[in-house]
Amino acid sequence: MQKIWSKFQTIPLIKRLNNYPFMPVIWWSLLVAIVPYILSLLKIPIVLREGIVFLIINSVICYFLGKLIKKRSLSRWWLLCLPIVFDLAMIPRFAKYNYVFGVIYLIFEVFGLISDRIYR
Repeated sequence: MQKIWSKFQTIPLIKRLNNYPFMPVIWWSLLVAIVPYILSLLKIPIVLREGIVFLIINSVICYFLGKLIKKRSLSRWWLLCLPIVFDLAMIPRFAKYNYVFGVIYLIFEVFGLISDRIYR
């Protein structure tokens, strides 16, 4: 796996893209959008997919993505990237109630963005 990752990073186009400060937001957004399809191909039950992946793992990713947006001083418009990409990925195959997760992810990203000011 490490060899595949190192070969992937040596591709010239990927090297150039990774120089931009917003690329981790795009990579994480694509990962969050692709994982449900991979789990569906692996015949993971819907309850596990919805509960563990959509609620827990993706919410944690969104929280830290909000922190990353703040750390890299990106525009707040980047908060919309992951929810939009996720909702677009849900259109072809998954149920309509999954669109709500886009809103939940946006809320967790905002929590990550204001993490040091939540209790003030």
